[in-house]
Amino acid sequence: MPDHISLVTQRRPLQVANPNANATVKVSSFADFTGVSTSTPTTSTANGEVVIPGVMNYLKVIPLFQTGSTSPRMRVVGWSYVNGLGVWSPNFLANVSLTLNTSGISVNGTSLLAPHTMSLTAGDAKLVYEGNSNDSNGIILVDTMGADLIELVFEASAGTSIACNALIGEV
Repeated sequence: MPDHISLVTQRRPLQVANPNANATVKVSSFADFTGVSTSTPTTSTANGEVVIPGVMNYLKVIPLFQTGSTSPRMRVVGWSYVNGLGVWSPNFLANVSLTLNTSGISVNGTSLLAPHTMSLTAGDAKLVYEGNSNDSNGIILVDTMGADLIELVFEASAGTSIACNALIGEV
């Protein structure tokens, strides 16, 4: 029997949440989710939503919004499948208000900005940001333990057709 056991863990590298197309915010308030759903939650790019597989621990999220977004926010919802009932149950995780930096990156052909300051308005998440620099990217750490799917919902109060996405990774 060996004296020790070595475990090798491999996390997914930081990646674009929706690599095929940016979501588009067309509403100025979060749509309320209503209880359970009999269908699997799916990405709705027209309403500013991205659905990704759950992770075993914390999900690292860097939300990205198009230039011109006013008062951007992001909501995180965890979805869990209920065996025996055949339904998906939503679990609210966090709402975060953001102030965007001034240096953008191109994602799916659109220049998007990350946050440099953030405020947790509801739920539970750890916010990691410098706050003084327009060039630093803030990171949101959300505990997603037990969620099969994670839904990122984006909001911007001004204008229509504001592109949004996120960089995501496991912690």
